[in-house]
Amino acid sequence: MAVSSEGGRVHKVQWATGGVCALALAGNAFAQVSEQATIEIESGNLAQSLTALGRQTQTELVFDPTVVADRKAPGVRGSMTADQALEYLLSGTGLRHERTSSDVVLVLASAQQSSSTQTAPAEEEPSQDSGGDDGGQESASTSEPVLESVTVVGIRKSIADAIDVKRDATRIMDSISAEDIGKLPDQNIAETLSRIPGVQVTRVEGEGKSITVRGLGLNKLLLNGKSFIGSARNGDPNLSDVSPELLAGVDVIKAPSADLVEGWLGAVINLRTKRPLDLADSVISGRLQSSYADRAEEWGEKVSGFVAHTFADRKFGVLLSGSYSNSTGASDVYQSGGWTQVSNVDATGDGVNDTFFRPLRLMSWANTYEDERYSVNASAQWRPMDELTFTLEGVKSRRETDRLRSTQQAILTNNITNGVIDASGTLVSGNYSGVTVRPLIYGGDSYSDNKYLSGNAHWAKDRWTANLNASVSEGEGAGLGGDGGNNNSGNDNVLVARQRAGNLASVSYDAAGSNVSPNYGFNANYDIYDPSQYEIYTTFDVDYVAENKGHDADFDVEYELDGFFKSVKVGARTENIEVFGGNPLSTYPALSSHDPTPGSPLLATEVPGLNYSGVIGGMFPGESGSFPRRVLTGSADFNQIRSALGATPISFDTPGAKATINQVEQTTDAFFAMVRFGSDVFGVPMTGDLGVRQVNVDRESFGYTIVGNQAIEARAGKSFSDTLPNLNLIFDLRDDLRLRFAAAKVVARPDLTSTGVGLSLQPVSMTGFSGNPDLDPFRATQFDTTVEWYFAPASLIAVGAFYKDVSAFTTSVEVVEEHPEAPNNTLTGPAAYTYIIGRPVNGKDGEIQGVEINYQHALTMLPQPFDGFGYAFTYTYADSETPEKDELTGQTLPIPNSSEHSANAVVYYEKGLFSGRVAYNYRSEYMTNGGSIASGGSNYADARGQVDASASFRINDNFQLTFEGVNLTREINSFYRTNPGRLYSSYLDDRRIYFGVAATF
Repeated sequence: MAVSSEGGRVHKVQWATGGVCALALAGNAFAQVSEQATIEIESGNLAQSLTALGRQTQTELVFDPTVVADRKAPGVRGSMTADQALEYLLSGTGLRHERTSSDVVLVLASAQQSSSTQTAPAEEEPSQDSGGDDGGQESASTSEPVLESVTVVGIRKSIADAIDVKRDATRIMDSISAEDIGKLPDQNIAETLSRIPGVQVTRVEGEGKSITVRGLGLNKLLLNGKSFIGSARNGDPNLSDVSPELLAGVDVIKAPSADLVEGWLGAVINLRTKRPLDLADSVISGRLQSSYADRAEEWGEKVSGFVAHTFADRKFGVLLSGSYSNSTGASDVYQSGGWTQVSNVDATGDGVNDTFFRPLRLMSWANTYEDERYSVNASAQWRPMDELTFTLEGVKSRRETDRLRSTQQAILTNNITNGVIDASGTLVSGNYSGVTVRPLIYGGDSYSDNKYLSGNAHWAKDRWTANLNASVSEGEGAGLGGDGGNNNSGNDNVLVARQRAGNLASVSYDAAGSNVSPNYGFNANYDIYDPSQYEIYTTFDVDYVAENKGHDADFDVEYELDGFFKSVKVGARTENIEVFGGNPLSTYPALSSHDPTPGSPLLATEVPGLNYSGVIGGMFPGESGSFPRRVLTGSADFNQIRSALGATPISFDTPGAKATINQVEQTTDAFFAMVRFGSDVFGVPMTGDLGVRQVNVDRESFGYTIVGNQAIEARAGKSFSDTLPNLNLIFDLRDDLRLRFAAAKVVARPDLTSTGVGLSLQPVSMTGFSGNPDLDPFRATQFDTTVEWYFAPASLIAVGAFYKDVSAFTTSVEVVEEHPEAPNNTLTGPAAYTYIIGRPVNGKDGEIQGVEINYQHALTMLPQPFDGFGYAFTYTYADSETPEKDELTGQTLPIPNSSEHSANAVVYYEKGLFSGRVAYNYRSEYMTNGGSIASGGSNYADARGQVDASASFRINDNFQLTFEGVNLTREINSFYRTNPGRLYSSYLDDRRIYFGVAATF
């Protein structure tokens, strides 16, 4: 009896002679022996592999389930015929295949192979998956020969790869293949991840710096399934330091299973590096690029490549890859320095005192920076027998950045005339008198250095599979963002100059200027761009250093079962992380005494190592408005300046420096157990897993507190445990239609920077930050569901919904404290030691819910040459709410850094020798941090969209020319305080163009 169905569903035929199944996917023509198809089949169960082959090649396959039961199949990838793919799938199984006269393919029990099959072309052999750890691939447990691999290039191929990974995954996740990473117009992993539904990127200096997933920044970054330590203050690795050229793929896992590492609320991001036994016998690939930054008007270069080779009949393989880049960039910045609420001032001149908000300062910045990066990845794999694979891998990366920031500041006062105040209480125009004008030169260099070493043993035989993993990593750096601002200025070595006595200035102000700056101008009795009109007021160094290290190890074993329960898996993991950071300080006792003309001020032109050489002009080109578009600039040799002014060595010896030390050690032990199961539910195939993970954490914080003028050691500890159950269900409603459901409890530890006992002070803004070692972890209960329709090759429509109930959101409170141990800040008058200190505290519950849409379509049905077109569209709606309220508006605050709307749109074309892609990324406004009434309210980032593009032209089988454009429309990053009329800052970064050549042998 035959049961047929419509729309590409599976046809099942039950023969009276026994359980023989036939698979046929809808199509007007079955695959012929000579027809090539793109095959993407992961290693695993042979019956599932045959089903996938029938679907991917439009071939009718007939096999006896009892014959293929409990047999494993290798992974097959490449462009080939259905018969060629079957040859590899059945290799070593004792089975053969036959094609009948009606083009039905029979899989039969026999030791001999059918003579009707053909051998795959030598230049395009399919790849067989090799063994790996639980962050990589699984190997088949049979003893089939290992086959060579092929790199199938093309945008459509890369999209198909990512779709197949998503389709075959046992969890709710999205993936990007290595070819896709290479084809996207992205220069780091953060930018690449922004193309995935639910992922939002925050950009600094024109490139992706950090991400949120479904509105949450608490994500876990893994390398081949294992944690690794970075040089950031909290020990996290920096996504901008990871080179895409080193990777084979990226997985974003949004719903956990019990064997997945905990420590996140948004997602787990697993970076998979290339492995030698995944590739052909010998592969050499490289890329050379030149880049141009239009604001800096400078060229840079980037080179990357890898070489891999296998030995001893593919039992041993080695791979070495690396990348190097050198670039110069620039950005134009407007900054208000924040806002303040003013009372008892008659700004409007009507004789009645007003209460209103005004900016603290009006500042123009011209940032320039030179950035140099390199990364190296080496790996070796040894497979002494088919069941056992050893992998050893190391990664080293380093980044060095030199920055110079020239700033022209107007320090505003409450001496306001002709003021206009709008309905929101914002001063929108007026004249400020008694203004202090300051040209500042910020200089500084920063570096980050990261090392990672891991080992893995993977064993699979019969029903057993086991993994043993271990890794160690270190991250260190200095000058990692002295001011903590959006400009990423690195360490701040600052000389502050102000106008000489008798030099007077006022400012006219009109907030209705442009989207980058209010209209304002100077009225002074001197030339504000003449350096001889300024005297040195003060100077300071901020040089944050970090030294972090960590190690982890885990073991798991899985046993396959028969019946409803398919397997049982147990495992354990341990991890230790240590972070150390602080601000070593120096003082300048000779600042007032080093003067060639004693008794007179130290002029800006008299400081050795300081050279005001002119002005930088043409700022914010193409933007409307009347505001200063040039700043006084120059150069500063801070080593020479320190020596000339008698600066003390930068050290942690002083009480003030010791107070900045943040040292935290955290040990995590975890254990898990899970079962995989599967059956039919009302005729619908269902699979899933159910498990539980137990996590125990011990955390100890060390630092100093100040008592009088003494630094006293302080320690604090905290321990907590969590039991994390989870459930994943998959329903195959049709062969091309899949429904998923997931429920889980997840936990994320607080940022280790927030749990220290140290104190960080900013002597210019008179603000600071202190940790809280008593912070609780973030805990959430989450539910996810998706419907996925794979309606055509390299095509997908997926709609998902998610909900997270989060407990104990960490919030920040501000307190006023006296810190006489800090350097004397003469900017606000003699002996000013009053600081506004931000401190994290355990908050209340919050929630976030939303919808994700992923629509991708390869338009192969169009007539030539239009069949090379395709498009991809993703959209995420994330509605978040916390119990915290905005002091100014009384409204509940959203989760920080979470946009309500985000979207991506990609159009690509690939035909013959040419391929190209244009990508647009958008996110709506979002709150970066809460703020008090006195500071003008909470800080928000304005909505922003960006257009990028890439193209390549293939010269021959080995070489291609490449082009990439980033931020082609040169969009502005803008921030404001609660009301868009209270502009906080604006950033215009480079438009970057990359030209290059790529080669593969």
